[in-house]
Amino acid sequence: MSVYTPLLGTLWRTLESYGVDPCQAIDKAHFRPGNDSVHSQRVTFTDFDATLARIESQVNDPAAGIRIAQFMHPSHLGALGHAWIASSSLRTAVRLASRFHRMLNEAVEFQVQELPDRVVVRYQVNEQPKAPDLLGDAQLAVLVMMCRLNYGPDFYPIDVKLTRSEPADPGPWLKYFGTSVSFGQPQTGLSITASDADQPLTGSNRELVQIHEEVIQRYLVKLDRNNILNQSRLRIMEQLPTGRVTEDDLAQVLNMSKRTLHRKLRENNETFRSLLMQVRRRLAENYIGNDDYSVTEIAFLLGYTDTSAFSRAFRNWYGRSPTQAREQSNAA
Repeated sequence: MSVYTPLLGTLWRTLESYGVDPCQAIDKAHFRPGNDSVHSQRVTFTDFDATLARIESQVNDPAAGIRIAQFMHPSHLGALGHAWIASSSLRTAVRLASRFHRMLNEAVEFQVQELPDRVVVRYQVNEQPKAPDLLGDAQLAVLVMMCRLNYGPDFYPIDVKLTRSEPADPGPWLKYFGTSVSFGQPQTGLSITASDADQPLTGSNRELVQIHEEVIQRYLVKLDRNNILNQSRLRIMEQLPTGRVTEDDLAQVLNMSKRTLHRKLRENNETFRSLLMQVRRRLAENYIGNDDYSVTEIAFLLGYTDTSAFSRAFRNWYGRSPTQAREQSNAA
């Protein structure tokens, strides 16, 4: 799992705003202003997360994630940022982000659900971050900032949901988002009214969007070609419904020996079992939100031989049964 290095530029500017020396939190090997090569580089999610944890301890501000959004520039998001601001509407912008968000952070999914009266955006983090509150706040705050950049300063979501517990003073969150904020939720996300999502934007430029989409697609092709973890996850996902997913099978489909596969995964601090769990957990979250699949069908799609084994795994991941998770999702 890796992260687009220019995102560290936002963190750099944020630290400066606190009067904190960014060099104390951001490794020189990862980012320094003026180094143009960072636009083709990536840092591991582990290193990015460790940077967030250092920032969290050094600034000692519970609302630091909100502040990060104030120092985000579209160029920190690369071609995706430029395509976003040239989008014809917020609906097309969030669709674009859903397709290409992994360019920015492979550990985070940008999920979009389009309902008749609203567009719902959720973030799914597929790792265990050291600074989950800072990450979650920053994700939503940056999303709102980008929406305001396109729509205007009077953009306000219908609601905001955060996984973090309610802070002693929720004022900064309420002031920034300008709407109701629910803390302690299963997922981080927000909703946009259908009318706001479909409002034509004055900065729309289809030609620019197409140009930047091509840049993103070339970037992702290169990323996938060089990323053994992405290749492994894709192959595991393809093999799951067969009920036979082993390290031997994965090595064979990737045209390498089991020993080579094991070494490459270990170099990225992963194992076959950890990747299998990640893929199953990610797919389970998506399937549970889709009533077209029964719990039994989901179990077999994920390669489990029986429903009880899937239910036990799901409870270990989320602390509740698949049925309970579906009921909560439908009630949200």
